[in-house]
Amino acid sequence: MEQDGNGHFYFEIDNVRVTYVPAVDRTEENNWANSDVIRIQAYRSTENKSLHLGAELPINSPEMLIALIGGLCNLYSQVTSEE
Repeated sequence: MEQDGNGHFYFEIDNVRVTYVPAVDRTEENNWANSDVIRIQAYRSTENKSLHLGAELPINSPEMLIALIGGLCNLYSQVTSEE
């Protein structure tokens, strides 16, 4: 798995980067979740590889990660079943 400049593990899908950011690596003012987070960002364009700020989802447990994956699957299933 790749690591960013701060040593955080990430993977990319198309123009989206998903990064795992441990709470210990976040400054106190930015650690609103008081836990590790999954950060989801998009690249600004194919020519500009800088990233938008993105959303952060607290990951307090394996169950939270499973709920995220389940929610994404349910969302996709709902939308595609209506086509």
